[in-house]
Amino acid sequence: MEAVSATKKPFLSSAKGFLVLSRIPFLSPGLASLITGFSVAIAEGRDPSWGLILISVCGIVLIMLATYYFNEYYDYEGDLINRTYIMFSGGSRALPDGMVARPVARIAGFTSVALLVVIAFVYFLLYFSGFPMLLPLALFGAFCGIFYSHPPFQWSRRGIGEIVIGGCYGLLAVVSGFYLASGVLDLDMVVVALPASVTVWGLIVANEFPDIEADRAVGKRTMVVRLGLERGGTIFAVVMALSYPLMLLSVLVGMSYWVAVVGLPVLVLSASASALALKGAHKTPSGQTRIAGLVLLANLLSSLLFIPVAVMW
Repeated sequence: MEAVSATKKPFLSSAKGFLVLSRIPFLSPGLASLITGFSVAIAEGRDPSWGLILISVCGIVLIMLATYYFNEYYDYEGDLINRTYIMFSGGSRALPDGMVARPVARIAGFTSVALLVVIAFVYFLLYFSGFPMLLPLALFGAFCGIFYSHPPFQWSRRGIGEIVIGGCYGLLAVVSGFYLASGVLDLDMVVVALPASVTVWGLIVANEFPDIEADRAVGKRTMVVRLGLERGGTIFAVVMALSYPLMLLSVLVGMSYWVAVVGLPVLVLSASASALALKGAHKTPSGQTRIAGLVLLANLLSSLLFIPVAVMW
């Protein structure tokens, strides 16, 4: 019995470490936006191909996983010296804490890309003729995600990482979701996606507050590194305050006026995060944790709450 336990423990520890490395909870923002997109299309009366939806969900998961794995690998030095991280920032901690060997992250990233190619092959065989624009949308998302940390582009180190991820996890995912369920690239979905893009941007910035010293030490030019905690906190607060007004803007593209009521949780969450930042809470670990938690929840609701609103459309 003791021998069996001894052989199982390393495998279980490695499996747990790999799950930590994969940052499964942080797949939720991208999935929420994609689900919102095709749910709005279904609420309009579209009849989607559930096979296409399934492989699209697998595709976006693989893009996000590749993004996270490469980010863990190339941010290793910064994560190793980071002593001010919170539960939402500083990476998964799987590599610096020795839960997984560093090369595993890179191998996992390339494996995710290889599986993405398989998904693309299935799409070509079964769905390309009916949904040709899904290919450039997916390629753009993969390009932005994979090179968020991977050389030679490394968006996260060039001061545009927050904008790139905000655009992909919000606007790109919602528009793509609507397209794969309807076959239509509807510009109205850009307006619907704006709150999700803004709150994803806010989530990235919120996670940069505790990591500022480690990022600065390894040469990452994040928004917070470039502007500092004071100005960065102010800009964060102003942008997050736009979340609810942007939800109301969807009325202009035909969404039900019920969005004003259904979206109230986003108003409360985003306003709370803004108020905390203006009070300086983004400079303390407890305040940073509260802000990041509020923004993550605001992000999920800023997209998913459009589903009940679309039913009332």
